[in-house]
Amino acid sequence: MTHFSSDILSELITTRISHDLIGNIGAVSNAVELLEEDDSLADVKPILQTSAFTLSARLKFFRLAFGLSNAAPQTINDVAQIASNYLQTLGGRNNVLTLDFKVQTPALYKMILLSLMTLADVFIRGGRLSVQEKDNALFVNADSESALSESKLVLLQNILEGKIPEDNPALAAPLAYMSALLEVAGVQLSLRFSEKSAEIKIG
Repeated sequence: MTHFSSDILSELITTRISHDLIGNIGAVSNAVELLEEDDSLADVKPILQTSAFTLSARLKFFRLAFGLSNAAPQTINDVAQIASNYLQTLGGRNNVLTLDFKVQTPALYKMILLSLMTLADVFIRGGRLSVQEKDNALFVNADSESALSESKLVLLQNILEGKIPEDNPALAAPLAYMSALLEVAGVQLSLRFSEKSAEIKIG
């Protein structure tokens, strides 16, 4: 793992969060404009409901993944629910991401969420994410019946080698931040992948 400066990490995280929220904020703004039309309420309601759920789910997720530890969840079930809600905001109706969650230690929440965020980016047509705690290590896997994005997986590997991508740098945020945290703690992080699967191992 390679050290990233705090300035670079701040820029990456800010860019990523802004990128992931701006679309739904725009949808809310457009829906509010439609409310000015008397016959538009039926069309506006589902837009507002979907956007409100997405914004709430993502903000709760980002607060835990990138925020201070004073917001730590109380139970592992809270972590699982926040992760599940976040994944529901990704992929779309035809590219669903499911979650298999087998962790008992709430203190692992930040590594869990950052790993899930990292691997969720590599799906093209949906699939399954799994989190498992075993042998004093955390394993987070991505599996799909279709090929994962090879270019994004290579990009992730480059991040672990200290290379920030010029194109789509926001993709680097969760892995770069997690790598920096684990480096300070002296904990190992590894990534391995094939055509239809990828795994992050911590510990």
